[in-house]
Amino acid sequence: MTNEEKELKIELETLYNEKKELEGQIRELDKEKIEKLTKEKEQLEKKVEWLDKEKKKTEREKDNFLRQVKNSRHRKWLNSIKMITLIGAADLVVIPLLVFLLKLPIQWMFIGIGIVTFFGILITTNYMSGTSPFDTGEIRKALTGSFVVEYFTFLPIVTFGGAAIPSGEPLKTIIANFTWVMAIIIVFYFGSRSVEEYMKTKAR
Repeated sequence: MTNEEKELKIELETLYNEKKELEGQIRELDKEKIEKLTKEKEQLEKKVEWLDKEKKKTEREKDNFLRQVKNSRHRKWLNSIKMITLIGAADLVVIPLLVFLLKLPIQWMFIGIGIVTFFGILITTNYMSGTSPFDTGEIRKALTGSFVVEYFTFLPIVTFGGAAIPSGEPLKTIIANFTWVMAIIIVFYFGSRSVEEYMKTKAR
């Protein structure tokens, strides 16, 4: 065997050994990669399981919160109906009865009804909205509501003569223009509300 053949044989053996080493390294790398992927898969499965538990927990909390909100809203409406009933009882029974028993002038009945209705509606709307300070919308509702109640109380008494109304030019002027005043208040209520909504939309 010549020297060249010997060198070629040695080179082939070296290449074969390198090939074996590379195959071993590849197998080791594949094994490490598989182990790494397996660990990542297990971690992802644990994370998915944890997220699933958290999701169920969140759904339960959401359901509980919605039930609380529903019960709270129901309670609010119930309390509001009670407050409206008290205002109605005060306007229709208590104030007229006090005016009659104390033999006060009928003007005091309208003053009492106006004050009770205004503050009653103001407190009721503020309670329903849940805001701490009184806002302009609540005051606007209270003013409009008290004027409407005054109008529907005052009009039948004047029209059907349910009570003696003192005569006088200022009072006659008020009676003659009460409907116009009521119409202006209602227009102002809806008009100012529209302007307020427009300003809110524009601010956004």
